[in-house]
Amino acid sequence: MRLFGIAPALLLAALLAQPRKSSRPAKGKADAGDRPVLLGTDPPGRLRPASADAGVDGGPGDAGPDEVHRELQTLRARVEALEQERARSELTAQQLQQLTTEVQLMRQQLADVEARRVAEEQQQNAQREGVQAGVDTLIAAQQRLAAGDSGIEAELERAQASFSGQALRDVQAAREALRNHDLAQARLLLNAAIRDAQAGR
Repeated sequence: MRLFGIAPALLLAALLAQPRKSSRPAKGKADAGDRPVLLGTDPPGRLRPASADAGVDGGPGDAGPDEVHRELQTLRARVEALEQERARSELTAQQLQQLTTEVQLMRQQLADVEARRVAEEQQQNAQREGVQAGVDTLIAAQQRLAAGDSGIEAELERAQASFSGQALRDVQAAREALRNHDLAQARLLLNAAIRDAQAGR
């Protein structure tokens, strides 16, 4: 009876003395070549790109979309400012050209007015000189007529070309009186012609 009790105890001790086999095989050199060895704190499948980490940590990576966007906005604002400045410059140039054209036109108008004034003044001077020459001719003709010389037709014709208005009509009447041999009437008409010519009539 004691043998039956000792046998189970010996069997249990023998089983406990054997080394325990692990359910997972031990990692060896063959296992290391079959699957990659992962290092670091990130779990498999969640590794972050190195470039992203470098950008966030301030490393030598790319500037990132925000920096590029800011640079693009700055460049667009600069281009817009330059376009506005160019438009203002073109407008200023157009206004300057318009003012220059207006000044040139006004100068031309002033030159035309001045030329007309000078021409009119010269014409008036020539007319006054002509009238004075006609008056001098009538005075000389009247003196000859007073001396009894009635051959003054050429002088009267020359003086007549310098007169207009009433003075011209007086000379024409004096010539008609000479043709009628009315020397006294001719002298009166010549005196009238001199007065009217000097008065501008």
